[in-house]
This record gives sequence, structure tokens and C-alpha cells, in this order.
Amino acid sequence: MKKPYFPLFIDISQKSIVVVGGGRIAERRVKTLLQFAEDIQVISPKLTEELRRLAESRRIEWIQKRYIPGQLAGAFFVLAATDDAACNEQIVTDCRKLGILVNTSHRKELCDFYFPAVVVRKNVVAGITASGDSHAQARDARIQVEKALEE
Repeated sequence: MKKPYFPLFIDISQKSIVVVGGGRIAERRVKTLLQFAEDIQVISPKLTEELRRLAESRRIEWIQKRYIPGQLAGAFFVLAATDDAACNEQIVTDCRKLGILVNTSHRKELCDFYFPAVVVRKNVVAGITASGDSHAQARDARIQVEKALEE
């Protein structure tokens, strides 16, 4: 049996984060990351309306093009969240060459880390994962943690 990933809480407030993709998954992840970081680049030819609003208000930087190798230099970590498996796998390969931590939305076995469900209440931060096996289970646990922290 594979060991679970270790939960690690670190300061990413001044780190450069790159999200490749502009759809619903990228949007959810960017909205979570904005609670912790300010230097977020999104590489995608198109964005959801919410991501477009974030770019227009300069909360994120939008690089309006398809991913091409060479765009990741200086990133602390990268999230590959495109709807193109080959592109996501190229991103993983590029990150590995550069020593950058990477998470891809399409194949958990390629991830260096899992993107957690997150609950933030005042100074309490909870990160929840089901080891990439069940997003529904992680969501249900997040809801339970939210309720517990509201009490």
C-alpha cells in the first residue's frame, strides 16, 4: 500500500505560482490560492468569466496563449489544469526538468502534491485530501470541518 502524502503548511505569500488552464478547475484552484498568494500567473488562451474578472482587477496575471515550454521558469509550483492530457503531461515533464513541484488535474500518479480542499476560519487553516482517490469524500470532509469550525 502506498503511503499517504504528508500535509505541509508553508508560506506561499511571496512565491510565484503558475496555473496552466483557464476553465472551471483552474478557477476553483486560483480562488483558493488567492487566500494565500499574490503572485499567480494563469496561462490560457481563454478564461472563465470569474478568472477574467480577476485578471482585469489585476489579482492574477493572465498570459493569453497556449502553454509552450519555457514559461515556467521561476515558478515555485505549477498546476496543470488544461483539458488536454498531452499538454498537462508536457507541463509535468518540464517541471521535473526544472525541479518545480507540479500537480496535474488529469492523472494523480503524476502529481508531486495533491491540491487540498481548504477551510479557512480566522487563523485556522485545514487542508483535506482523500489522497486523490475521491473528490467527493474530500468535499464531504471539508463540509464537516467547516461545520465544526463554525461551532
